[in-house]
Amino acid sequence: MNRRQMIMLPGVALVAGQAVAEAAQPPARGARPASQRVSHKVLLKYDRPKAISKIPKTEAKTAKYLASLTTLLALSAPQQEQATSLFAAAVTARKAIRDNMKTARQSLTTAIKNNDSTGIGQLSVALGNLTAQMTAAGASASAAFYQILTFEQQSMLTQFKS
Repeated sequence: MNRRQMIMLPGVALVAGQAVAEAAQPPARGARPASQRVSHKVLLKYDRPKAISKIPKTEAKTAKYLASLTTLLALSAPQQEQATSLFAAAVTARKAIRDNMKTARQSLTTAIKNNDSTGIGQLSVALGNLTAQMTAAGASASAAFYQILTFEQQSMLTQFKS
């Protein structure tokens, strides 16, 4: 047995055990049909503590994320529109910040090659500020989305994240 198989074996066993346990249980009252199930993989990607300020990067990913949120939280049409506009604005803001970061990294590379310690320090601080702006843009979008939810939806989202 090679190393890859040894690493994958516990994960496969865990998934298989969960599948057997789910198959043995009768369907819960009010269970959703397969077409309306929430994609936990999509939701968890954006709800991990490490990724709390992450937002979907493309329109396709935003649509998939919102579809999962709509299924989980039963979002109304106006809520979906507001969420789409919030995430679109955040993506636009982050694109501008990302462009500035690219320029700062290129300048930092030049400063390193020229052994410019003053420039290295200034550009490092600039990159740190841009990273903070990137995090703030995502966190602000997530906070604004949370505010458009009803109390019940907020409770359900909080319960799902924990």
